[in-house]
Amino acid sequence: MRIGLTSIVFNKQGGISRYVVELASRLAPDHEVHILTSRYEDKVPGVIAHEEPIVWNPISLQVASNAWRNVGKIKRLREGGVDVVNSQGAEAVNSDIVTMQSCQKAAVRKFGEDRGPAYALLKALEPRNNVVLSIEKKILNRSKRVIAISESIKDEVVENYGIPGEKVRVIYSGVNLEEFNPKKKEEARREVRSKHGLGEDDIVLSFSGWEFKRKGLKYIIEALPGLDRNIKLVVVGAAESKPYKSLAERKSVGDRIVFAGHSNNISEYYAASDIFVFPTAYEPFGLVITEAMATGIPVVTTRSAGAAELITDGVDGMLLDSPYSSEEIVEKIRHILDNDLLSDMGVRARKTAERYSWESVTDQTLEVYGELVD
Repeated sequence: MRIGLTSIVFNKQGGISRYVVELASRLAPDHEVHILTSRYEDKVPGVIAHEEPIVWNPISLQVASNAWRNVGKIKRLREGGVDVVNSQGAEAVNSDIVTMQSCQKAAVRKFGEDRGPAYALLKALEPRNNVVLSIEKKILNRSKRVIAISESIKDEVVENYGIPGEKVRVIYSGVNLEEFNPKKKEEARREVRSKHGLGEDDIVLSFSGWEFKRKGLKYIIEALPGLDRNIKLVVVGAAESKPYKSLAERKSVGDRIVFAGHSNNISEYYAASDIFVFPTAYEPFGLVITEAMATGIPVVTTRSAGAAELITDGVDGMLLDSPYSSEEIVEKIRHILDNDLLSDMGVRARKTAERYSWESVTDQTLEVYGELVD
């Protein structure tokens, strides 16, 4: 099969771009794979890259120029005999299949409900928001199939755009079971903890993300005073950390938090930690959740995350009812530690993650492609 994929950048540094890299890597050995991108950074053998720069600022022009560029490129792919083109979200308006990694209309509504009408109005007036909504509406109506990365995203697409449910196929995002593996624990635990001055007997919580505010870092920091002093937090991500460092000092927990910055080896940080905590307010899926589970550590996250659909509360992870409660975070972490569940819950988390390999995602995705090609 001859397949076209889009990704604004082609690397493993973000959730959507990692998704496309992982998928392309598994499609390329048996199929002709074309990538439409502005930056082809992680080279994949066999992939044919169509690299062309876009306008990066302001972000509204970034989104618009990327989608507009892809219109012409998709036409040329079809003229060249490509069988099916699969775009990501608001990256095109003329692909055969769109993979919805989020639903902008639902996200704006969600934050409006949580933060009030004034915030909702500000979001509605953002140029980027209006560009994304326009593209989102067009591609959802024009595409022949929609892939949703969680049941919650499927529900949002159907509810907000009136897309027939039978047009939408749920295929959960995958996890690289070799890269994220309990076998890494011993070495990573030694090296990462030594690097950041963490003791072998410390209980290490980890958090990873680009948007600290939406993903709830504030509430983890506010939870630390309610936990034993040997419980430390490692924050991985390149977002602005200054306000969170100030909050940590005000809460007298600055000496218990490591701001590690960006890492190209996030798997080592999961492997070096005991519990992954991710109290996100809105997360269409959350690859970090299944990556941590695959590493064999318990995850504490909210029901607002798409990946929470894969977790059985209290069995292979812990689910928070509220994304805004530091008290509930304390309660869930204490439950794991007081009941000596670190090891058993971690083992069960790994078993759950094993059901969602990228190989499985690739097979399911090919089934959807085949429906159009046949």
